[in-house]
Amino acid sequence: MKVLIVDDEKHVREAIRYFVPWEKHHITDIYEATNGQEAMQIMQEHQPAIVFTDMRMPLMDGAELLEWLHTHYPNTKTIVISGYQDFNYVKPAIVFGGTDYLLKPLNSKQLIAAAEHAFKLWLDEEEGRQQAQRKNMQLNVLRPLYWDKVLSDLVAGQASFQELKHSLSEELGMPLFAAECRIAVISLQGADCRLLQRFHGDVGLTSFVLANVCNEVLAPKQIGFAFRSWQRGANLVLLFWAAVRETEVELGRINESIRQTYGVQMDMGLSLPAAFPEGLQTAFYQAGQGLNERNLLQREGRIHLYREHSEESGPARDYASEAQLDKLRVAVLSGDLDKMERVVDEWSDLLSGLPLLTESRFLQLQQEIVEVLKRWRPDEEISLDICYDSEGLFSVENWQDQFKAVIQRLFKGNTQAPDSQLVEEIRQYLHQNYARDMTLQHIAERFFISRENVSRKFKQITGENLSDYLTGLRVDKAKTLLQNTNLRLSQISELVGYEDEKYFSRVFKKSTGQTPREYRKQGESL
Repeated sequence: MKVLIVDDEKHVREAIRYFVPWEKHHITDIYEATNGQEAMQIMQEHQPAIVFTDMRMPLMDGAELLEWLHTHYPNTKTIVISGYQDFNYVKPAIVFGGTDYLLKPLNSKQLIAAAEHAFKLWLDEEEGRQQAQRKNMQLNVLRPLYWDKVLSDLVAGQASFQELKHSLSEELGMPLFAAECRIAVISLQGADCRLLQRFHGDVGLTSFVLANVCNEVLAPKQIGFAFRSWQRGANLVLLFWAAVRETEVELGRINESIRQTYGVQMDMGLSLPAAFPEGLQTAFYQAGQGLNERNLLQREGRIHLYREHSEESGPARDYASEAQLDKLRVAVLSGDLDKMERVVDEWSDLLSGLPLLTESRFLQLQQEIVEVLKRWRPDEEISLDICYDSEGLFSVENWQDQFKAVIQRLFKGNTQAPDSQLVEEIRQYLHQNYARDMTLQHIAERFFISRENVSRKFKQITGENLSDYLTGLRVDKAKTLLQNTNLRLSQISELVGYEDEKYFSRVFKKSTGQTPREYRKQGESL
C-alpha cells in the first residue's frame, strides 16, 4: 500500500504522518501534495491506494480531486479532512466514495481509526481483485484448451451440437441457424525447416501460435474458427460455418498471412460443402483425405480438395515394386553397404519419375521398407519420415539422404553407451514436458534410478547440471513466445512451467540479463 496526503497546510500533513501507525501496516511509501494538481501527478506516477485530502486548497480543491479520483482510480480509498462542516464539503465525500470525513483540528484516535478502516477496506477489496484476476488468468489459459477439446470431439461425432450451439454462438460468433459448413485440416509436417524449427520442433506450441494467426483472419468476419486437433491425422482444424463457397479464398488469405508472418505456406486438406451440423463428421474425414491423398510431387498449390473419385488406382507397389523390395532384401542379407546404397539411389530415381505420389501411399511404402530393415536389425529403433525442403515441399533428395543415413547407422551398429542413451531419453523427456512441474525426484522415478544418479550421469554426459539445462530450455521457449506472440507474461510464464510470474521474471533476467519485457521490447525494435 502507498499513501498520499494532500493538504496546503504543512502542520496538518506532519500531524497525519506522526499519528498514523504506518509501521504496523507495513507502509513505507508516503507522498505529499499541497493541492489537487500535484496530487494528480503523484497518482499517475505512483498510484497510491489511500488518499488523505483537504477540501479547500489552491489551484484544484478537494471536491475536484475526489471527482477525478472516482473516475480514474475508483479502487483508491479517500479520507476527507476539513476545517468545515458545511454540507457542500461533505457532499463530494459521500458522492465520490470517501470512507471518512474528519474535522480539524484532528483527533488522533479518530484519525487512526479512519486510517485503519481505509486500510482494511482496501486490503479486503484487493484480495478479491487478486482472486478474480487469478481466476481470469486460469480461465484465459484453459479456454483455448477447452475449445480445442470440445470442437475436436464435435467434428469427430463425440459431442452434442445442441448442447454447444449457444456457447458456440456467444463465444465464437457462430450463427445459430447456420445450415452449411466446410472443414480444412493442416498437418505441421510440411512446415519442417521454416516453422517447426523456429519453435524448436515443439508441435504443440507451433499449433497454438498457428491457430492464433488463422483466427486473426477469421475473427473479423466471424465465418469460422481454427483450433488444435485432439484427433489423429491433423494438427490444426479450421471449421467454416459461413461463406463456405468462398472457403478456398479465405484459406488463401490465411496461407498468405502465415507466409508474411513466418515465411512458409501450409498444405491444407479441404472438404466439400456439407450440411451443418450433421455433416461435420463427414467433412472432417474428407478434409483429412484431401490432405492424405495430395500429390507429394506437386510444386504448386497448397489447398488440396477432397476428391470423391481418386484419380489413381493400384497398390503402393505401383511406385515400389516387389522386385525393388526384393533388391533391398538381397542387399541387406549380403551385408554389402554399397549395394544397399545403390538400391536407395534406384528407388529415389523411381520416385522422382512418378507423375503422382500421394502421402498415404508413400507412408505405406515406407512401412514396408522399415519391415525389411527390422528383420535385419530387430532390436533397433527404425523409422523413415517424409522429408521436406526449406519451402515445406516434399524432397526426394532429402528422403534419399535420410534413407542412406539409416542404413549406415544400422550397418555400423549402435555404439552409443547405455548412460548416453539414458541421458538422451531424459533430455527428450524434458523437451516434451518442460511446461509441467518438474522435480529431480519426479525424473528419478520416471527412469527408475536414484536422484543422485540422475544428476551425476546427466552432468557427466552433458557437462551441465540438469536443473540448469531445464531452466535454459524454459527460457528459450519463453524467448520464442516473447518474440512471436502477444501473449501476456502471466500466460507465457504458465506455458513454460512457472506458476509465479514474478519468479519467472527473476529466472529470465538471471539467465539473459534482461527482464521479459525488456527482451520483448528489444525484439520489437529489431
